[in-house]
Amino acid sequence: MKLKIHLIFTMSLCLATLGFTSCENDEPQLPVQEEIVPEEEPKVEEPKSEEPQSRGAIPISLEGKQSAINDKLNDFAWRLFSEAYAQKTEPANILLSPLSLEIALAMFQNGLVPEDQLKMLKTMGLEDYTADEVNAYFKTMVEGIVEADDLATLEIANALWYKDGYKINANFQQALETNFDAKVQDAPFDNTTIDAINQWCAEKTHDLITEILPPAYYPDVFALLNAVYFKAGWETPFKKEYTEERPFYFADGTKKNIPMMLKNPGKEKISENFNYLENDTFQALALPFINKAFLWFAILPKEDKSVTETLPLIKAETLDALANSKDRLAEIIIPKYDINYTVSNLVSIIDALNPNLHFRHLNFQSAFETLLPPDLVIDALQKTCFKIDEEGAEAAAVTYIGGLLSVPPSITLNRPFIYGLMETSSKCPLFIGYYGDKTE
Repeated sequence: MKLKIHLIFTMSLCLATLGFTSCENDEPQLPVQEEIVPEEEPKVEEPKSEEPQSRGAIPISLEGKQSAINDKLNDFAWRLFSEAYAQKTEPANILLSPLSLEIALAMFQNGLVPEDQLKMLKTMGLEDYTADEVNAYFKTMVEGIVEADDLATLEIANALWYKDGYKINANFQQALETNFDAKVQDAPFDNTTIDAINQWCAEKTHDLITEILPPAYYPDVFALLNAVYFKAGWETPFKKEYTEERPFYFADGTKKNIPMMLKNPGKEKISENFNYLENDTFQALALPFINKAFLWFAILPKEDKSVTETLPLIKAETLDALANSKDRLAEIIIPKYDINYTVSNLVSIIDALNPNLHFRHLNFQSAFETLLPPDLVIDALQKTCFKIDEEGAEAAAVTYIGGLLSVPPSITLNRPFIYGLMETSSKCPLFIGYYGDKTE
């Protein structure tokens, strides 16, 4: 088309020139004056906008003891999740962040008296390493993992609030600030402190987790927190036009159509390779995010196997084998999902990994110069979220460890109960009822 336009334009110009010459022959000839044509300034081409150049994925440099500690913690992660799944008593899509909990526990162990510090390290599988070696590992690990991919966002933040009037141990504070870049501050531990803690969580998780402590929940002495935030795009995004409702078969035997994302469907030429692993028990798949510094992975039990049967077979080595597996051509269909979960039974999960630990009664006196109350109780919980769609994934976690003078009671009306209505001064029951039988 451009060629045709150019030819037409050239021919018109020639005809116009011939016509102009013919007219000139009928008129008296005038002296020809030389036209002064100003020199054209050289055109300066504007620089083309280019996509940001990535420096590529940077492996985390772990050697010697740090590499061994890393292997132990990867094993701890799977033991932790297996126990969390085993303690599940009702339908729930559980979600943990082992990294967030490991960092919180690593900070926490610095404040424990030596006997309890050893118990905590043993629970994590690190009894053969000193507290200083564990601190050094996390300093290297955190600094490395947040810089592993400049096209993905991974942010890790740590903080400790302690009650004003208590004097913190200088060595403990230095350990947290030097190795974990933790923000350490005193506070009155009233509503303003709870608000500040929740605001910190919202800020550090980009508003994915806006509350770790409910308004009526008051840690009395300290609140130690870790926050992890992740966001990255797929190396090759899913095509939104291929997302469609397809059946998902739930654990209770029911099925429901949910949005499923497709990659390399039959109507499209298969051209991508994915990390793939298969044995008699499960299939495993890993999809890379941009730069391949991070992978989303899925482990699918075979149709005649359950998650309960499969979990004991998954070790740290499983992910290592999957990450190093040769790429294979594959068609994949995965759910588009958004999970939010609170690990409210975190203490019982940790205790199950070491029956001698007694997490709630660990002695945190090494963190303070001021004598702690003898009835201080240690509590812990974690909130997590994970979103996955055609563009990529976004996830966050906040882990809380705090000291209370008493653990708030918990009551959930999820089984038959008696209820009623009474007047407060006379205690007269206006109504008494029972709720628990299905009447529909």
